[in-house]
Amino acid sequence: MEPNQPSRKGAGRAFLISQLIILPAIFGVLTLSAATVNTRPLMPVLHENPRTVRPQYDYDFVISDRQLNEVLHQLRPKFSPDKPPKTNYVDHALRFWGTKIEFDDRALDGAQLRDLLVNHKTFAEAWGEHETPLLSMTPHGIAVRTQQGRSTVSHVDHLLGSLAEVGTPLSYKITAANVDGRLIDMVRDGVMNFSLNQREYEWTTLALAFYAANNSPWYSREGQEISYDYLANRIMRETQPDGVCYGQHRLYTLTILLRIDQQMRDQSDQQPSGDESSGGLIAPQTRDDIMDYLGDMSRRAYQNQSLEGSWDGNWPDLRVPVRDPDTDATSRKVLATGHMLEWWAMAPEELHPPRETIVRAAQWLSRVIIEMEPERIERNYTFLTHAGRALALWRGGFADELYHPVVTVSQSHALLPLEGSN
Repeated sequence: MEPNQPSRKGAGRAFLISQLIILPAIFGVLTLSAATVNTRPLMPVLHENPRTVRPQYDYDFVISDRQLNEVLHQLRPKFSPDKPPKTNYVDHALRFWGTKIEFDDRALDGAQLRDLLVNHKTFAEAWGEHETPLLSMTPHGIAVRTQQGRSTVSHVDHLLGSLAEVGTPLSYKITAANVDGRLIDMVRDGVMNFSLNQREYEWTTLALAFYAANNSPWYSREGQEISYDYLANRIMRETQPDGVCYGQHRLYTLTILLRIDQQMRDQSDQQPSGDESSGGLIAPQTRDDIMDYLGDMSRRAYQNQSLEGSWDGNWPDLRVPVRDPDTDATSRKVLATGHMLEWWAMAPEELHPPRETIVRAAQWLSRVIIEMEPERIERNYTFLTHAGRALALWRGGFADELYHPVVTVSQSHALLPLEGSN
């Protein structure tokens, strides 16, 4: 044996000692990592009551009082009495009319609309006990049946967005099949089952933003960090007009993110310095990116408006064929034009196209709605609620605040002249 070479017995003892030191250290690191993962928030921090985001403009040159009232009169939630109203009609009507509206005819009042959606007993009375429930208990909370026929909602988490926009608190009672819960249970199920790979996530983002207490991130069940910045950037990555409703839900959600972010920043300016709740909903860079993105969408829409004032399903690029050419052209145009006017009505003024663009679109839309037959209104009701809501927003309020019951609707539907026209 060489004099400087350690014995095998000594080397073995040294290796054993090193393992006794290293293994607990590795175990400690793994334990710490597991604890860190287990303590990651799986839900964003939310307020009990959603924020209120109101329209900012009251432009009677966009639509007159008379025109708006005739539009709203046409769009009262009066559905065929011989069968239950489609659940997505009720869902859209709730978002459009809110919970306080009361009608003096067979139209569904606001409280009835919400009850049909969040009370299984009322749902079963309308659809029959044989119908699969709209709301059901899951391991995470209460799930909403989606895209499975007439008795279900049409968009992922659209009901959550509707309930948020009409001011429903998270503690509001929700009666699912065989279980009573609260709205927070529906939110929790939506968050726990949320996937960035699902077809649409605009309404999930919208609902969470309305209840957001701050901009802290949360984590998916797979450990992926999610934040409002991340969601905004994912929305902007999608190709327009691909997606639901020609991609317009994305534009509206991004607009609401801007508005809520500004609300939070304004409130933080009034907070004591160092308050943990200070700051906006999204980072300043994300805000700038959204402004640039929506500005580009506005320019493209301005360039592609038809002579009559409408847009179609290929609104960002007229060289691209409309995806659903077999769909009724007026229905497509009502969908695209109504959604366009809706997000513009809530957007900062610097994102607006020239006023003439807005006036032409609103005048075309109001004329089409006023002249539409009841059967066609019901067939296109979901699209029309966005259109009617948009026209109300341009007059500075929501539908329930601006509607006045009328005895007869005028048969004269002349368009208002454009600014500067003879």
